[in-house]
Amino acid sequence: MKSLEFVGNSRIEVIDAPEPEPTPDQVVINIKASALCGSEMGVFRSPHGREGNPGHEFVGEVVDPNGHSEFEQGDRVGTHVIVGCGTCAHCKAGNEIFCPNMLPSGYAHAEYIAVSARHCLRLPDDMDWDTGVMVAGDAMGVAYHLTQRVGVQAHDTVAVFGCGPVGLGVVLLWSFLGARVIGVDMSPYRRDLAEKLGACATVDAGKGDTVARLRELTDGAGPDTCIECTGRPAAVASAFEAARKGGKVGVVGEQEEAVFNPSRDLIHKELSVYGAWYFRLSEFAGMVELCRRGLEPRTVVTHRFPLEEAQQGTT
Repeated sequence: MKSLEFVGNSRIEVIDAPEPEPTPDQVVINIKASALCGSEMGVFRSPHGREGNPGHEFVGEVVDPNGHSEFEQGDRVGTHVIVGCGTCAHCKAGNEIFCPNMLPSGYAHAEYIAVSARHCLRLPDDMDWDTGVMVAGDAMGVAYHLTQRVGVQAHDTVAVFGCGPVGLGVVLLWSFLGARVIGVDMSPYRRDLAEKLGACATVDAGKGDTVARLRELTDGAGPDTCIECTGRPAAVASAFEAARKGGKVGVVGEQEEAVFNPSRDLIHKELSVYGAWYFRLSEFAGMVELCRRGLEPRTVVTHRFPLEEAQQGTT
């Protein structure tokens, strides 16, 4: 089968790889769409690369149920990439993302993949692949889980720092739920996408005082909620500073360290702070229901490439 290999130094090669041989707990899927996650770019740019590829957001058709009677050939599925041991306290509580013995993921930029049957997410027959890969992946999955943690009220003002895939997922979802969303990003292209997906305004993070601009847009109070999606320490500090008194801050941008002023920006403002990593298996049905009500996650997708042109998709 065709598969991608991240060979290092920002290069990708299309290779011939053996078709996967499933373990007893797995099914085999013919991949129809696989998203490129920002978390893969570190491996892509490194001098060493890795064996195979780190792809993990995908949808496709079951081609080998491998004895799992709940599936048939042709069933359309996405998958939950976090596969826990299934026996620890976290897994039993439905929080496999905290499992200390989770299995590694990857190799989804290929024609076929073997994955855990119990982590397959059945897609409705009328859901297109672009929508499926969004709701089964990070862009909508993280945004939806964040919504469940933070909570959003119609007419809340929400500032989204970073309009990459996850940030745009937040813009789309929270606009759909009735919030007044402001996108914050240095890129004109991404700010334009945020407006097309529902943002009522955008702020150029590379020009002027971002916090001051957000206060201008909120009658001096600051946004009700600030969501940090960039993974940049400066954006974390700005999110804490900009949020109104008694407001909320959500942090999803991966980073090692960030600095903010606890007394000024947290204690005396009495902010509520939330982290969010990945959605739960139990939350998938809620995302599908929102699609039934008119949410269109496929609008976050901007480019599509066959495997042979994957190198172009990284630029």
